[in-house]
Amino acid sequence: QVVTSSRSVWLSVCCEANASSLVLVLASAMGNCTAACEGAPGAMPLDSLNNIVMLTDSYKVTHHLQYPPGTTKIYSYFESRGGAYQDVCFFGLQYFLKKYMVGQVVTPAKIKQAEEYFKIHFSHPVWGYNEQLFNRGAWEYIVSKHGGRLPVTVKAVPEGTVVPYKNVLFTLENTDDNCFWLTNYLETLLVQIWYPTTVCTQSREQKKIIVKYLKETGCSNVISGGGHLFKLHDFGFRGVSSVESAAIGGAGHLVNFMGTDTMAAMVCCKEYYGEPAAGFSIPASEHSTMTSWGREKEVDAMRNMLQQYPQGLVACVSDSYDIYKACSDYWGGELKSLIENRNGTLVVRPDSGELPKIVLDVLDRLAAKFGTTKTSTGHKLLPPCIRVIQGDGIDINSLDMILKSMKDAGWAADNLAFGSGGALLQKLHRDTQKCAFKCSYAIVHGEGVDVVKDPITDPGKKSKKGRLTLEKQDGRYVTVTEGKGAAGADVLVEVFRDGKLLVDDTFESVRARAKEGEVPVRRVSKPVGHAKDHLNNIVLLTDSYKVTHHLQYPPGTTKVYSYFECRGGAYENVCFFGLQYFLKKYMVGQVVTPQKVDEAEEYFKIHFSNPVHGYDDRLFNRKAWTHILEKHGGKLPVEIKAVPEGTVLPYKNVLFTMENTDDECFWLTNYLETLLVQIWYPVTVCTQSREQKKIIAKYLKETGSEDIVTGGGLLFKLHDFGFRGVSSVESAAMGGAAHLVNFLGTDTMAAMVFAKNYYGEAAAGFSIPASEHSTMTSWGREKEVDAMRNMLEKYPKGTVACVSDSYDIFQACEKYWGTELKATIEAREGTLVVRPDSGELPGIVLQVLEKLGSRFDCTTTSTGHKLLPPCIRVIQGDGIDIKSLGIILEAMKAAGWAADNLAFGSGGALLQKLHRDTQKCAFKCSYAVCKGEGVDVVKDPVTDPGKKSKKGRLTLECENGEWKTVTEGKGDPTKDILVTIFKDGELLVDEKFATIRKRAEIA
Repeated sequence: QVVTSSRSVWLSVCCEANASSLVLVLASAMGNCTAACEGAPGAMPLDSLNNIVMLTDSYKVTHHLQYPPGTTKIYSYFESRGGAYQDVCFFGLQYFLKKYMVGQVVTPAKIKQAEEYFKIHFSHPVWGYNEQLFNRGAWEYIVSKHGGRLPVTVKAVPEGTVVPYKNVLFTLENTDDNCFWLTNYLETLLVQIWYPTTVCTQSREQKKIIVKYLKETGCSNVISGGGHLFKLHDFGFRGVSSVESAAIGGAGHLVNFMGTDTMAAMVCCKEYYGEPAAGFSIPASEHSTMTSWGREKEVDAMRNMLQQYPQGLVACVSDSYDIYKACSDYWGGELKSLIENRNGTLVVRPDSGELPKIVLDVLDRLAAKFGTTKTSTGHKLLPPCIRVIQGDGIDINSLDMILKSMKDAGWAADNLAFGSGGALLQKLHRDTQKCAFKCSYAIVHGEGVDVVKDPITDPGKKSKKGRLTLEKQDGRYVTVTEGKGAAGADVLVEVFRDGKLLVDDTFESVRARAKEGEVPVRRVSKPVGHAKDHLNNIVLLTDSYKVTHHLQYPPGTTKVYSYFECRGGAYENVCFFGLQYFLKKYMVGQVVTPQKVDEAEEYFKIHFSNPVHGYDDRLFNRKAWTHILEKHGGKLPVEIKAVPEGTVLPYKNVLFTMENTDDECFWLTNYLETLLVQIWYPVTVCTQSREQKKIIAKYLKETGSEDIVTGGGLLFKLHDFGFRGVSSVESAAMGGAAHLVNFLGTDTMAAMVFAKNYYGEAAAGFSIPASEHSTMTSWGREKEVDAMRNMLEKYPKGTVACVSDSYDIFQACEKYWGTELKATIEAREGTLVVRPDSGELPGIVLQVLEKLGSRFDCTTTSTGHKLLPPCIRVIQGDGIDIKSLGIILEAMKAAGWAADNLAFGSGGALLQKLHRDTQKCAFKCSYAVCKGEGVDVVKDPVTDPGKKSKKGRLTLECENGEWKTVTEGKGDPTKDILVTIFKDGELLVDEKFATIRKRAEIA
């Protein structure tokens, strides 16, 4: 959001270290070499991402000034307005309540901390900081009157309940008349329930598909025996955007299934839903454990899998080189008798190839060697000693396609299980089920007001009106509006009131509702305290099958060396960012303790237990973790070399490497893969944000607004609206900070905390007062112009944004802003930013510009493009992604409008509509030492040449501006750009955000 005057564009303000004055900061030349740490590096910061005062979109801080005078009640609701799946399985609210809202969550220290952030965040280089913006007195009132407990009540459908979309799922209202502003202040945090609800909903739909094909191919016995609960396994930990997202998303999947490798989900289920045994797994290999044996000894690696695990289920990835040879010559030839004589099942895993062909090919080859029987429907079934799991490319569409192809080809569905990663936990967004939170009722001057949003530009966004009940009528859920419902028939249950949890559901009950229907809620019999952070145990922050890998590397292995890269993707140039967070948060210092080892072992003993074969005590490598405790003081004996953060380089180059520094800890390198591969997320957000910056700069220049680029106004042209639309607070923090590498505008306060805590930047981003639909519609349709006038009067100086499509955006532009309020706008010291929030793109932007241009005097730029006067601008925040952004700017240019008339806001597309495949991020072993001999390791599947990995030790070199990764140990170490940043638990480099920004600058 750009602050304009008649002569120039004002830049943001930042607070210099050890200085009391605010100074203008301009982005400058490329950064210097990586800064070395001083003193004891890596100490955990004091600030936390669990300060309820800051877990909001920052513009909401200003909303207490925007509701109608005399407001004492704001009542809002959450629903799925539509979406991909008609039936919604509600899940996850209890996590948010226990984690962030139960008990004394407001303290004087948190209020002070928040105010310090907001004073910087809302400061302006000309008009300074408006002391009215942060409602300190109201927060202190909550401390004094309510003991720091939140005076709100939440009523919700019992978790696990399946409700058709377009129905209310929960309501929220204040219980103290003085805290009317608090209801929608909490929206940002609570709307994130879209994520576990959507994961749970989609997972349940996949379950229905699997059950359908099991029945149609003669495998109903698998369903009655519970085997279908293990037919879709969660592979998503590394492919989701954060540990917290993995926990709540993985738990959402476990409502429907019982197979998972996402240990964070196990922790979530136990700590927040009282279920210690939510999911299970089996020993399984990965490419590093197979390829470290070498191509010639692949069959020995496979034999080792059968020998190390002589009974029970064991899975083996089999496409490292040639999946067909593996099936026919190894599993079906040399190792056939071992497989048939095992007391259990081998699960063969192809991990590349075209779908569904690769699955049918593998089944055919195994059948040729092992034979088949027929089900009652005449479909072929492999013998119980062997099955297949497909874990590559699985989403709800491909799953259905594969099972249909199998059925058509005469194969029973029970031959196959699925693993799903990014598609299960990441390739979802708030629009998948069109989740929204809207105000529907208010009390103003003692009178109840039914509130509605009803934009003419999108009837699908019309909100519900009045107080709501969810009732069952003729066996179907119906939302009754306008206070006309029967309280006694309301399915919504009060789950939270005034800081207290009133319902504490078990995971068993949630599962039962998702499967069977109505199950009574469990009322709280004694107070439930604020949940502690159990998601920071390094022993558990891995895919659980990796726990078994110490048994799978070649005998005599003492070194495993692996690397991370973008193998390709949507954007050729990658901006590296985020590794320092993972190191500081999870890996620096003594991160292994006896208590953490004990806790992990308790989980794994349950997680790997088999009802027939029990638990194999060798699986969890307790001896090795004890070694780390005794020899290294609980510090991780690994070394990481990385490209300096903010560096921009072409994809298909190494970005960081990791290797063990203790011969006995060779297994640790790839144990840490799961956690560190999550760096794909900040890297991808940062990369895409930077590409958007390039597009905006291009159109500013082409439409005569180059002064906005050189003056720094460009840095406010793409504003982060993504907090509520991302999958967790941790993801919002990380992704929001990645965007701030390129821009200075944000409403994601978690990103501000992140940048300060982990990169030493106290003033990473800025915002302005802005309205939302609740603050406008609570005035009523007839008083919309009064709500708009109030915005101008409450903020007489500076930039202020006002959403203007609550009813009729065209009337708002022409009649209100352009007529009744025109003189006030023109007389203000600052800029009004008009926000349409619905309508077809790019048409709505052009229409708004034309309407405003007809009322306000425009000038022309040097290229002849029209420019509104400095007192008024537009921001488009609905439907903005990198494609629509370019389309809008091109349409504006063609229609004769300068790009400087517009800023963008982006939410889900900026922080959520990304996945690990966007840049094809991967972590692979490329070198090992076995029995004292160095071995160059490579994965080279015949079914996908694009997945061939790099070989040997690597260096990253740049000569004459050309980047290259030198493989097989042939690089020049003196030219290596990779820097050792972490070794044996110590952080060796502590980058500052300003330095990273300089490296990432566009030309």
